[in-house]
Amino acid sequence: MSSIDTMTLLADSFIGIAERRPLEKVSVSDIVAASGKNRKTFYYHFEGKEHLVRWIFRRDLAEVLLDTVDEQHLVYEKGKEGAMPDLPFYVFKKTGVRSLDGSVFLHALAACFQSRRRYYAKALKVTGPESLQSYFRALYSPALEADIRFILSNRYLAETNVKFLAEFYTGALLAYLVEKVCDLTCENVLAQVKPFDNIVHSSLEYEIKAQQLRRVL
Repeated sequence: MSSIDTMTLLADSFIGIAERRPLEKVSVSDIVAASGKNRKTFYYHFEGKEHLVRWIFRRDLAEVLLDTVDEQHLVYEKGKEGAMPDLPFYVFKKTGVRSLDGSVFLHALAACFQSRRRYYAKALKVTGPESLQSYFRALYSPALEADIRFILSNRYLAETNVKFLAEFYTGALLAYLVEKVCDLTCENVLAQVKPFDNIVHSSLEYEIKAQQLRRVL
């Protein structure tokens, strides 16, 4: 069995258990028992259960992105500690000199969460420094920073402002998705979004343009 097959087996075993019980009550022992593997095999591939949760998210999202987005628009992680450089995690799609289309990524993200709705409803409720919510912020705040610098082009904005905008819009997007994904009575996570599915980037463009005009005037 290949490494990726083993990781997939462990992940699917975990998901199967997590859909039946509270996530925090699923142990590594439960996962290895359900998968037929042993703890040594689990820890060879994953640092712990939290790492497995992150990998499942990245795997699921990468599958959606690879199926729905042109390769030229896909963004991969650089080789930093904890990176998963083989799995695309974001979309960078230009629509103008200083304009980006974030709707493609939003729909891919929603499709990822919809694909395992009951599992992600539990995974996204967990909070804390090792949670999926924290990982989401750490992954996407820098991605939005890069988008903001593209929108700025050669215009000036203080680094503290760039970081504020990235963290603010990442947090707003996460809060909305957590609420909708965890509400299992809501059939479609993005049912209320149209025609504002590019709201993050259109809002960034508007605010940056307004700030630049204030500086000029």
